[in-house]
Amino acid sequence: MCDNLDFEPIASSNNKFLLLKSRTNRNFHEDYPNNPYIYAQYTSGGKNFCSKYKIIALGHYPQNVKYTQKNKHGVQYQIPDGYIVKTEIAGQMLCCETKYTFADKVLYTIMWKEGRAEWMVSSERSASGAVSAFLKKTNRKKSQYSGTHVFGFDIEVLHQVRIEQFRKPSTDKVIIDKRKRPLNEVQSVSQQNKRYASFGKEAHEQIKQLIIKHQMVLESGNPICIYNMELGCENQIINIKYSSIIDNARLDAYVRACDEALLGRDGYRRLAAVEARLIREYQVAQRRIEITKSINDQIHIGILNFDKELNRQPILDDDDESQDNPDGIVVDEQEIGNGVYRSIRSLLKILIPIWNKLILQPGDTINLKLGGDGRNVGRKQNHVMITVCLLNEKDEVLKPDHHICLYVGKENYETLAKVGHLFEYQLRDLQENGIYDDNGVHWPIEFFFSGDWKFMYNIMGLNAPNAKYFCLYCDCEASERWNMDLQWPINKNTKCKKKPVLFPTIKQENYIPDELHLMLRISDVLMECFFNDLFKRKEFEQQIKSQIEQTMKTIKVHFEFFKSKSHGGKWDWTSLMGPDKKKVLQYFPVSDFISERRGKDIEKLWRDFYELYLVLRKPILTNSEIDDFKVKVKQWIYLFCRPNQGQINSSLQIPGLYRKEDITPYMHVFSKHIPEFLQNLKEKNLSLRLFSTSSIEKKNHNQVRLFFGGTTMGGGIKGKSVVHDIMEFENRQLYYLINNTPQEIQMRNINAEDKENKDPYYDGLLWGMGVFGYNSISFFVVGI
Repeated sequence: MCDNLDFEPIASSNNKFLLLKSRTNRNFHEDYPNNPYIYAQYTSGGKNFCSKYKIIALGHYPQNVKYTQKNKHGVQYQIPDGYIVKTEIAGQMLCCETKYTFADKVLYTIMWKEGRAEWMVSSERSASGAVSAFLKKTNRKKSQYSGTHVFGFDIEVLHQVRIEQFRKPSTDKVIIDKRKRPLNEVQSVSQQNKRYASFGKEAHEQIKQLIIKHQMVLESGNPICIYNMELGCENQIINIKYSSIIDNARLDAYVRACDEALLGRDGYRRLAAVEARLIREYQVAQRRIEITKSINDQIHIGILNFDKELNRQPILDDDDESQDNPDGIVVDEQEIGNGVYRSIRSLLKILIPIWNKLILQPGDTINLKLGGDGRNVGRKQNHVMITVCLLNEKDEVLKPDHHICLYVGKENYETLAKVGHLFEYQLRDLQENGIYDDNGVHWPIEFFFSGDWKFMYNIMGLNAPNAKYFCLYCDCEASERWNMDLQWPINKNTKCKKKPVLFPTIKQENYIPDELHLMLRISDVLMECFFNDLFKRKEFEQQIKSQIEQTMKTIKVHFEFFKSKSHGGKWDWTSLMGPDKKKVLQYFPVSDFISERRGKDIEKLWRDFYELYLVLRKPILTNSEIDDFKVKVKQWIYLFCRPNQGQINSSLQIPGLYRKEDITPYMHVFSKHIPEFLQNLKEKNLSLRLFSTSSIEKKNHNQVRLFFGGTTMGGGIKGKSVVHDIMEFENRQLYYLINNTPQEIQMRNINAEDKENKDPYYDGLLWGMGVFGYNSISFFVVGI
């Protein structure tokens, strides 16, 4: 809206007006452009009418200029864009404006004041439409005015000035250098490049003057500078650079994006070939090498050869950061062995300053959870990883975290013993003495361990779960797992054929069972017992099979039965993931397939287990909730192995569910040890949910993606093992964390043709702007 709608009397600076006859029936008195005031007069029906105008903005005719409707004499007038004029209707001062919109229409706007209030009406139909809206708004419905007259489209002098201004740039202001041939006649690429460079230098000087004119100054007082200029010439993009230096922060963002998207060198080259604005691949590759070397100097990657005997394996001590290969020279893969590792102390030195900002408080104990797992990577390799994460982060700990050891080999006691030997001294030193950060603050450390049952019994030096003395935490005999009357507090298993524990620094009560595998394995038993009952029925293949599959579909679980070739043609079923198993436990109608009381009791068994699982996963539990859990889990075990009660085939008979022998080691831990773990962890301000191996499973998944995703497959860079490449990838992730490397670069994308530009931001990695056609130009501007 115009700042001031007050109309001033018409007066010429030289008291000399011109009487102009035009294509209209109106006469104009004006001295434009020396004087912005124009007086119009015409006669109609024997009456004289006059109008007065003050030109605020002349406007211009765009390429797709619109016209007014023809008047009774068949005359049309061109409609300017950005035209603003003050005029008067029936004593009311108005400000009229025209503006072309993106829809290729003209927006006609009329603004006025009534007292202190400001009003506005608009129309995209015509100027007369805007005038009619004004008359309606001001209760002058019976009045009639010409939109062309109100807006002054018929003022001939304004039309002539606009035409002259349109012609001026090609005649008066621009001097064509006739010594230069037109660009399309220059055949030599080098000569074309010289022309572009010359143009770029001259344009740069002129744009610097415009920057000063428009006061494009930063808070520092320095003007913004041009990063580069982009020209579109037919099917080519011409990029004129004003600086060849690429900011390292921008390069780091490219390297991070390629790392986290697993975009290999060939893939990036293909992308850069079709997107010319991308940084060249060799620059990204070189920066990756620099980042890797920089972070490897801070967090050394050591090399293990598992073919060597235990007494010949390295031991991490206070000087572990400086040992081995300081020059970064990598020898042949056959010589370097098949394992890599990082020092926990080195990781803590890097991570404590970051944790100290948001998580740790002075006086806190750093609770570190070690974990491990093995996984097949392809058909020929098996990778075993050991990870460490900070329990003080609470639920953030469930995200995949840091490797400390990774090797190609088997998940067995003999191999893991070499890993335990490597970390034995360092774990003991950190547990007993803690660590001092760079500010001299002392941080006590307590270690925990969690993993699936196989990994746990190997680390703890115990028997497999099918042994007579199976338990990780007590001397319970396999035949007594069902007996809830026996008390088994958390202690060491003293009756099995025990081997030395591999991480002796970790206390017995700090080897925490994994709640994820507890849920997975117990639900497996429930489903197996249920399906085995159904397999015995004659109608299973013809009816029950399809009914169960359809029921699973209704609860949105993909499930199928099939005959397994590896099990002699016996029935098998789809292996479900954790989220699907939770759905089955919560919603599957067991009683629809097993009739009467037994079916209802089995369904109750499923639902009760699901409810108990939700309790143990709570982040905070009260003492009464833990006591209630302890009672209910015993009742659940009794229900599971309830025998037949009462006289057979009598109405009072209570059918049994399953055998005592069906109680598994996980069920024993669930009923006898989980309540005590819940209480112990509560006293340490921790919860069982933090010890889920879901983060390790996710880490395993990411590792397989990394192995197959690019340069690491088949050994990665020549001379480096696969696991070394993966550990370097891990190190770079720490570099990005330390240096706050952005995951996106924000560019403000402004369309010079759009005066609104309400939402000019484009978030993305690419620093590019669109090419709008032949000879279009876009500028990259960056602050100093």
